[in-house]
This record gives sequence, structure tokens and C-alpha cells, in this order.
Amino acid sequence: MKKAVGKVIKAFREHLNYKQEFVAKKLNVTVATLANIENGRVSIDIVKLHKLSLIFKVPLKDIITLASEIFEKGSDDGLRFAVAYMRYGAPDNDLELAC
Repeated sequence: MKKAVGKVIKAFREHLNYKQEFVAKKLNVTVATLANIENGRVSIDIVKLHKLSLIFKVPLKDIITLASEIFEKGSDDGLRFAVAYMRYGAPDNDLELAC
């Protein structure tokens, strides 16, 4: 499941043209840790996943749903389309996280 979650995180980050450095800083993790999360080598806890939903301005349930579909299908076909199709707020580089 952690590979599926990582693929979704990476897809959102790339779609929004966010650099790993920006997202890692907002999550208070190193770039290496974020890269390991995106590559499915490290799990992400629910608090950080919630922070990502705030950064990406998408509901947490959408991230989890996409990851679940990838995990169940065993394929990330259509992930990029799904991410691009979702409606979410505009990127905000001065994002203040509530957590």
C-alpha cells in the first residue's frame, strides 16, 4: 500500500509543479525522506498525509481513494488523468498549515 500512496503523492506534487524541496519543507521532513515516501520505501503517517492534503488542496479521502484503487488494481493506469481531472484550489507557496 505504501507504494500506491507514494505514487499518488508524487502525481499530485508533479501535477502542481511543486519541487520536492518545497513539499519536504512544508512536511518538516528531508528531501530524501520525501523521495523515499514517493518511491514506496517509507510509509507516511496519517498526520503527514493530512498535511499533504492541505498542501495539495485536495480532500484527504481523495488521496486515500486513489491509493486504494492503485493498490487493488495493481496498476497506476489513469492516475495522472485522475489527478489532473480533480478540482482543487490554486497552489499557494505561502501556505500555512493548521497542524
